[in-house]
Amino acid sequence: MYNAKNELWWQAPDGEPHEALFEYVGRLVEDQNYQHDLNTDHFQRYNDAELTDLTLSGYSKPASAGRHKVTLNVVKSMCDTVTSEITQNKPTATFLTSGGDWAQRRKAELLDRFCQGQFYESKIYEVAPKVFKDAAVFGTGVMKIYESEGDVKVERIFPDELIVDDEECRYSSPRQAFQLKVVNKEVLKAMYPEKASALDSTTGVETSEALENRLLGESDEQVLCLEAWHLPSSKESDDGRHSIAVAGGTLLDETYHRDYFPFVTLHWSDRLLGFWGQGLAEMLTGIQIEINTLLKTISESMRLAKPKVFVETGSKITKASLNNELWGVIEYTSPGKPPQFYVPKIMAGEVYSHLDRLFERAYQIAGISEMSAQSKKPVGIESAVALREFSDIQTKRFYDIAARYENLFIHAAVQMIDIAREAAERDEAYEVVSHGDKYIEKIKWKDINLDKDAYVMKVTPTNMLPNTPAGKLEFVRELLESGLIQDPMIALSLLQYPDIEAATRPMTASSDIVDMFISEMLDKGSYQSPEPYMDLSLAVQKTQSAYMVARINKAPEDRLRLLVRFMQEVMELLASMEMASNQEQMMGVQPGGPLAGGEGTPPPAGMEGAPPPPPGIEQILGESMDAPPAGGPPVTGGAPMGPMQ
Repeated sequence: MYNAKNELWWQAPDGEPHEALFEYVGRLVEDQNYQHDLNTDHFQRYNDAELTDLTLSGYSKPASAGRHKVTLNVVKSMCDTVTSEITQNKPTATFLTSGGDWAQRRKAELLDRFCQGQFYESKIYEVAPKVFKDAAVFGTGVMKIYESEGDVKVERIFPDELIVDDEECRYSSPRQAFQLKVVNKEVLKAMYPEKASALDSTTGVETSEALENRLLGESDEQVLCLEAWHLPSSKESDDGRHSIAVAGGTLLDETYHRDYFPFVTLHWSDRLLGFWGQGLAEMLTGIQIEINTLLKTISESMRLAKPKVFVETGSKITKASLNNELWGVIEYTSPGKPPQFYVPKIMAGEVYSHLDRLFERAYQIAGISEMSAQSKKPVGIESAVALREFSDIQTKRFYDIAARYENLFIHAAVQMIDIAREAAERDEAYEVVSHGDKYIEKIKWKDINLDKDAYVMKVTPTNMLPNTPAGKLEFVRELLESGLIQDPMIALSLLQYPDIEAATRPMTASSDIVDMFISEMLDKGSYQSPEPYMDLSLAVQKTQSAYMVARINKAPEDRLRLLVRFMQEVMELLASMEMASNQEQMMGVQPGGPLAGGEGTPPPAGMEGAPPPPPGIEQILGESMDAPPAGGPPVTGGAPMGPMQ
């Protein structure tokens, strides 16, 4: 007979681990309640509210009556400042292939867009700053990544809900993890309708008092749910297990094959031993307590140090004449002494100096300048270059935690890719909408399906343009001085409304449309006919370079034929424009307009200023272009097709 107290929960019979789970986790909670107490202390210190516990009723109803409120909460100020400083960046995962051919590089590019789409669809950029703040306050931030109804979900996990065994975590690598969560009973019934009886059961496993008091509190509609993972001992073993249980029974029980938990943890600072990290709030605890003590002493002294009036006995001065009226008259009998007004000294100057030193020391420990916490810039720093340099110096102090924050997205991308790969193995059509700079597209995992050993990942921070009006105006001034913007009308429009992207988009449109056409032909095999209003010389030059790179990367021949066909049509357009221009000149007509070869018309192929055709293009046109490109008959453009028709 199975005995939950003597056996390991992952060795319990299939479908029945709930009894052993609650028994084991209950003992862990009782033995390791110190971490819960630390989390409660840090929660109170950050929110400046005294709590009875972190249950449903405890954290929402703080017992702050009669408690001295902190007027200088350096813990909250430091944690919020660092969070806003680091999390304004939005890192993305970039995939690099090692000596791969065109197909592998194309898949790596698709994998870039796939992960970017996953990040935006899962709203990871909204969840990650919350996880970062948890790391600053509690020492450890936890993000959970899982699949639900065919979509990847990203969720912030409150650190107090995660349970690990300290005996396994001496070197911070546990073999099993548990998540305690309070879930609405009706929600669980909708997820597991066949387990409704277990959810409604009034009998079941007797949970320990410490386990019940951890999160539940007094609630009839909420159920304490326990989710557990045990990693497989090796790649060949099948002892990995994933279970979800309530006191009334087991809701889910399945084999677990991954070698990691569905969590991504972020530590503010690693301890020498153990799983949990040390947070900024813990580092500032001593200073915050000392500041609180000084502020309380100063406040009480100010209440007691009231101005006094000394009146000699027998001076016959009435108390009514001692008032705050302007030019008031106080009569006294000579030779009596007039009243003496005395304002006591409230506190020694050393006390205020000590308070200032503690406040400055808190900023030094956190690595934050007081001006950053107050959203102020140093005096004398006005230009955008100086401001960016100052920001870089400020960020270097947080290099370690910033690198940890970027790695958070790398680990998240790994788990998202594994979820997509597992969905494809189940023959599910898994796809993601990628949000590009100019358009969106649906990317299917079956078009990628890149093996793990075929690529490496690195993180790429997003470059942040100035986001304040003053910063944008300075950036416009830099563009003018560097010559990148030469049109005075564009500069004036930017000074009125500093929209950098709107101003630079027309300047790069000629190049962007050629890049878009090349991408459509190379990536999707969709032919794009050139247009006479394009920069045809630039089109030949960029298409020639793209052809050479694609040929080196062993792109499919049908995609290369599309590029050659595009270059031929561009050169035919250039030739027809030159012919029309020559005819007009011979007839004595002034050339005009781009179609007539007027000012701004690129030189035709073979003439001075035009880029030469790719080496061997005539041979390619004569041999490989006889057959129509893949995907159907050739698409005709606005110019004669010549030998390609």
